[in-house]
Order: sequence, then C-alpha cells, then structure tokens
Amino acid sequence: MSDGVTGRQPQQTPGPDTSAPAPSALPAFGPPATGTATHGWARPDATEPDWSALADRHEQRQRRRRQLRNGGAVAGAVLLVGAITTTALLLGRGAEPTAPPAAAPDAPSVSAPAPADTPSPGTPAPSGPSPSASPSPSASASTSAPATPSAKPSAAPSAKGTATASAAAPPAPPSGTTPPDPLTVISSATTDTAPLDANSLFPATTLGIGGRTWTRLTTAATSPCWNGTTGGLGNVISPQGCQTLLRATYTSGNSAVTIGVAVFAERAKADAATAAHTGQIQGLVPAGATSFCTSAGCTNTHAAVGRYTYYTVSGTVKPGGTAADPAATAAGPDFAAHARARLLARGTR
Repeated sequence: MSDGVTGRQPQQTPGPDTSAPAPSALPAFGPPATGTATHGWARPDATEPDWSALADRHEQRQRRRRQLRNGGAVAGAVLLVGAITTTALLLGRGAEPTAPPAAAPDAPSVSAPAPADTPSPGTPAPSGPSPSASPSPSASASTSAPATPSAKPSAAPSAKGTATASAAAPPAPPSGTTPPDPLTVISSATTDTAPLDANSLFPATTLGIGGRTWTRLTTAATSPCWNGTTGGLGNVISPQGCQTLLRATYTSGNSAVTIGVAVFAERAKADAATAAHTGQIQGLVPAGATSFCTSAGCTNTHAAVGRYTYYTVSGTVKPGGTAADPAATAAGPDFAAHARARLLARGTR
C-alpha cells in the first residue's frame, strides 16, 4: 500500500520472529523448564519438584540402608560365632576317646604305630573338616577337634602286637582283684602246691648274717621225720602227720647252724606240734664229717607258719669239740627269720 505522496510502499521493519522457538534456558540444578520464554531464559514451572528435599530424602534412604546392612552384618557375625561355638562343643564331645574294650587279664596295653595317613613333618596340616569354616579364632578351635578321633585305632593294639607282648610278659592278676594272702596259701596242701625240696627251699649257697659269710654245707630230706630229731621232738611231730623233714646246714669257720622244716598237711597240725614242742632237730653234716648237736642240749629255736614248723640248732664242727659256739648261737634267730621268709615266699608264686 502507498503512502499517497510518493507512491512507494512503506518499508516495514521486521520484528522478532515469533514463530521460531525461543532458546531453551536450562537451570543448573534440574531438568529443562517448561515455562514461557521471557528475555531469553525460561521461568521454572511452579510445579517443579524440590531437588534439595529429594537429595535429602535420598541421603536418608542411603543412610538407613547402610544402617540396616551394618546391623545385618553384626547379626550374621553373632549367629556365625554361635554356630561355630556350638559345632566346636559338639565336635569336642564326639572327640572324647571311648575306652577300648577291656583287655584279657594277661594282655598288656600296646601303642600301635601312628596311622599311615598321619602328616609328616613339613606337610601342612589340614585346615579343618569344612572348607567353608570361618578363619576366626573360634573356627580354628573347632577345626582342630576332629584330629582326636583319628587316633582311636592306636588305642587298641593289633592282634600281632598283643600276642607278642603276652608271650613276653608274665600273666597279670585280674583287674579289681587283690592277690591272695601268702599265709593263707601256705596254710593248706591243697593251695600250697609249688615244688618243695630242701634245695629249692634254701637255694642260697652263701648268706651274710651277723657280719659273717655263711656257706651252705649240705641239705637233706628225711622221712620218717623222727629220724632227724632228738630229745623227744619226733614223738611230737610224728603223731601230727609230719610228711618230711627238710634240713640245710650253713657254716662259717667252725661255727655251724642247721635249719629244719617239718611239713604237715594243714596249719592246725603244725600249730598242735608247736604247742607240744620238746627236744630239737639234729645237726646235719655230710657223711664222714664231724657231727654236731646230735643229742639234746644245743642252743635251738622253734616256731610255726602256715602248715610248717621250723627249727634251728646252733653248734660247732670243730673236731672233738661239743662246746657251745657263740657266733652260731647269735646267728640262730636270724637263720630262723630267713626260714620263715622263704616259706612265706611260697605263697606268692
């Protein structure tokens, strides 16, 4: 359209192009704004969330998760320690070695060699029965417990070891029983069954008594018993059933002591012979040697133990002498004590 004067069309100054989209202004703290463009930046919409509050809530949730996670870890650790402790107690009870079957009275305990699978020195020890065991101190204690049951086989000796040991060792008395009283054993011929003769009863060839050395000169077993007695002793022991009279003579220089033991069937017979005692045993010497104390009057002793009576007579073997001998007289009671000990020893065989 012309302005009517110049006939030219008036020039129009172009304004801002409203059809082009306004440049988007993004705030630094959130997503793009949806408001109306004003002077080149966008006004945040009134309905946009509060990002600071959301960040606070997110931090609180993360904090709660950490607290729950930490609490769960503590509870799990407590449960694990309890489980390990219970397992250790159960394994400890199971590891107690059970007593092996009672061995026969004559079988001694034998240590068997260690099992073949025992780790040699330098071989790492196994960490435990379960690969998932915790490395805590409690787990270490529980994993060491199973080592005890593996030693069970060593508690029971092998048949071969037992047989060898039994053959080498003397029989042992049954467990829980007391050995019989020696005096009771030698009080009856039914229980006193060990071999009996003068040499086994007096086996020592020399004895030290009274500061002197005494040498066994001779031994003998006399039956009937009265043939080795004098002064009426035979009339006392024969009616009680004397079975034999065992004698042994020991000398030191010219001093001589003869020990005599009269054997009866039971203790009552020996006690009766002792109660009625008279006379003495005769001194014993080898054939052709100078006799001594073949008649009453020499120093003598007498006593009884079990089914035996025992005697001593002291004198001298000096040629042509019949006088008392002080050394033999002093040694008589000690020889009597030696005879008693030898008789009681029969009750322990």
